[in-house]
Amino acid sequence: MERKSIKPRDNYQRIVENLGFTFHKDYWLEDACYALSMSEVEQIEKATAECYDMYCQAVEKCLYDDRRLDLLRIPQKVRNFIRRSWEEDDLSLYGRFDFALVDGQLKMLEFNADTPTSLLEAAVVQWQWKEDVFPANDQFNGIHEGLVASWKDIHKAYRCDQYFFASVSDFEEDNMTLKYLIATAIEAGLVTGEIDIEDIMHVNGTLYASPENPISCMFKLFPWETMFEQNPDACMTEMCWLEPLWKSLMSDKAMLPILHELFPHSPYILPAFFEPGKLSSYCRKPVFSREGANIRLVRNGLLLEESGGEYGKEGHVYQQLVEIPAHNGWYPVIGSWVIGGEPAGIGIRETTSRITDNMSHFVPHIIL
Repeated sequence: MERKSIKPRDNYQRIVENLGFTFHKDYWLEDACYALSMSEVEQIEKATAECYDMYCQAVEKCLYDDRRLDLLRIPQKVRNFIRRSWEEDDLSLYGRFDFALVDGQLKMLEFNADTPTSLLEAAVVQWQWKEDVFPANDQFNGIHEGLVASWKDIHKAYRCDQYFFASVSDFEEDNMTLKYLIATAIEAGLVTGEIDIEDIMHVNGTLYASPENPISCMFKLFPWETMFEQNPDACMTEMCWLEPLWKSLMSDKAMLPILHELFPHSPYILPAFFEPGKLSSYCRKPVFSREGANIRLVRNGLLLEESGGEYGKEGHVYQQLVEIPAHNGWYPVIGSWVIGGEPAGIGIRETTSRITDNMSHFVPHIIL
């Protein structure tokens, strides 16, 4: 993988805004791109499929093990509903693995299984950039087509009259992601509705968008762990949830030590623990966190880098430190998308820091 300096398109800001990408200032960069070989793309696809399979096996192992569910901070009240969601094969729309590529080997950093963003830029904006700038090259990117196909599968399974989409309207990036997902659902032929999650009513075991409009299927861009804390009764509503309840186990970073316990010889799974133990170089992560908040990197017992934030009250995990090679001073993380349970494409974010946070840049890619 190589970072290349290139010339941005004229008026590229207007071009990306016309694609619905309003959250781009200082985030979308096109004075550079990453060039990958087909071998590297095949490696990413293989790693993504194998990691997703390991996560599914880990969910199966944890669901009926109260000790592990305690480690995952899953409330007793919702455990049987999560089990039922898994047993009934509730469908999943999407998720994103974050990988580091070190000396030709992929290492899985974490799985954003519940509320991943950076979707529109990966699915549409970088594809349009490729078509304009490198039309003869390919890109590992079937994300949009995968989303549309997955929505068709979801509708075939659930046959809901209307699919509601909910987020917290104060967050621009979430709103942009939600509107893009609504567009993919409409393209798939679904009837949709949009609502602020704070406006949803919970009455006698049913969720309502309005007094006369009950919700039978809802995509929520809102973390399960927050819902468990704020309104666990609403989580037990008999309806179609996207992401499904069982994804709450996958999105939990406490799953990282469990994965290491279950798959200690996987080339993708880093050693991870609930205490640093003998690790002298590690990444300390909150069990629940977003966008690189409250991360501490330690090398040989000395603080290397740290980010602020408001997460960490539920505890931390300690993952073996990965030293991502810098590309002209930038540290890239490969976001590999899983759509409908299958690898679908990638987006690359980079920072001049070793912690990929909400100040990172999105950089498009091509296949050489």
